[in-house]
Amino acid sequence: MIKKIILSAIILASITACNENILDVDNPNVPTQKSFWNDVTDAQKGLTAAYSQFTRVGNWGRWIYFRYDLTSDEAYSNSPWNELKDWTQFKYVNYNFIQGGWTIFKGHYKQIFEANQVIAYVPKIIPKNASEETLLKQIVAQAKFIRAFDYFNLEILFENLPIVLEPSNAGDKYPVGGPNEIYDIIINDLKSAIIDLPEAWTGVDKGRITKGAAYALLGKVYMQLHRWQDAKDAFYWLVEGDGKGYYGLMDNYFDNFTHYYENNMESVFEIQFTDVNQTEMDRNNGSDIDDDVPNMALGNTRSQFFAPAGIGWCDGQPRSWLVDEYKKEPTVDNHVNGTTIDDRLRVSIIYPDIFKDFPNERLFAGTITKWKATWFKNVFFRKYGDDYFKAKTDYYSPINYRVIRYADVLLCYAECLAQLGDVAGAVTYVDMVRTRPSTNLPPMALSTIPEIAASVNSKDAFLKRLQMERALELCLESVRWIDLRRWGLLETQEGIDELKSRDPDFNNFELGKHHILPLPQFEVDNNPNLHQNPHY
Repeated sequence: MIKKIILSAIILASITACNENILDVDNPNVPTQKSFWNDVTDAQKGLTAAYSQFTRVGNWGRWIYFRYDLTSDEAYSNSPWNELKDWTQFKYVNYNFIQGGWTIFKGHYKQIFEANQVIAYVPKIIPKNASEETLLKQIVAQAKFIRAFDYFNLEILFENLPIVLEPSNAGDKYPVGGPNEIYDIIINDLKSAIIDLPEAWTGVDKGRITKGAAYALLGKVYMQLHRWQDAKDAFYWLVEGDGKGYYGLMDNYFDNFTHYYENNMESVFEIQFTDVNQTEMDRNNGSDIDDDVPNMALGNTRSQFFAPAGIGWCDGQPRSWLVDEYKKEPTVDNHVNGTTIDDRLRVSIIYPDIFKDFPNERLFAGTITKWKATWFKNVFFRKYGDDYFKAKTDYYSPINYRVIRYADVLLCYAECLAQLGDVAGAVTYVDMVRTRPSTNLPPMALSTIPEIAASVNSKDAFLKRLQMERALELCLESVRWIDLRRWGLLETQEGIDELKSRDPDFNNFELGKHHILPLPQFEVDNNPNLHQNPHY
């Protein structure tokens, strides 16, 4: 009997071995590559999946701000969650700390996966007419921008990365590239995207990736490589070229950080958030566990984590030197708030003297006024906060995050011009930002601060002053860490000493190590091609 059973098993095994695909049965309720990528509707759905990753906690929904804002010299964390605080102070023990680098790493590669599918499969769809052909090309171009943008952030933060340019499968062992190879991939994607991206979108498509966004990101990439002429040429399209008419500065600086004036003329690229679908986050108490559930919350949680204690979690706070810098240079005359203090201060930061300096200010929908603010003994985030219409913040901020503003582009363009020797031309574009009606500072040459006025006559002095001009215009907008890397302040002891003077957390900084994060150890262990970053 046993022999018969064994013989039967052998015969059955031989039959199934000859037709091993017999077990590969498609689930009729789940789309597959064969059944899905067939028409424009499928292509649009695939692109929507890629866009949706922007709102996840590993991308722009939450944790990236802890690295870009809190680890720079502009801000810090005094969170009671010690491991979270340590990660903003260059104290890395657990390389797999989920809220440190791992969620950012994973979140960006998830979006790259979604973009790769669009890039690989959409070109195989046969368009029915010329309009569909154009639309399909635009869809692929947006996916290429998304992939380039993800790799740009990963390169800034981790530097040595797995290269994944095709739809991937679990268990794949990806090759690894260093900065030169990764930047080449980014540049090629952006150049390709520029060809097919529209100059502007209208109607329900407004807020999608445009040609201007791709040119701006390309310029930023070239700046990190110190390819100043290439960077200038990329920014030229927005500042002086064919795209000039699409962009400008909002008269009121505050309008860039509310949900009332989103996708405005100053917005070059912004992440689209909304306060719909709040119940999913409620069920998870704000946790990261179910990041891809249907109807998940699509709001930005930044304000919840950075608002003052008692209103939010207060896991991040600005450095007080920013307040001092804003107050150094008076405006030309009394502006709308009846003061000669730079209006960007009240928009960016809550600080002890805010009601003294700006008598008409209101916080948290007017529930906190000068009569109730005695407990504001410290400095807190306000930029991208929702205090202008909420009494207490939550996980569902609907405020779009302007990743690239036109003011940033103008200051980048000025940096390129100065690096190429045209300081006079560079000053023109910095002055455009300084003299915005609600900012109302004098042109640099007419500043009452002697060192600012004198900086227009020297390339080195101008470039050093530009570092502070960028802080005053763009502080707490997740660009400072990128700037610090480009300026080389993270590469020399002199640079670190300067940062220490503003931020004592840099006492923990190790040259040659802490300019990048440790790679998640999970990833290193699973990919034999990937090695932990130097000195970790």
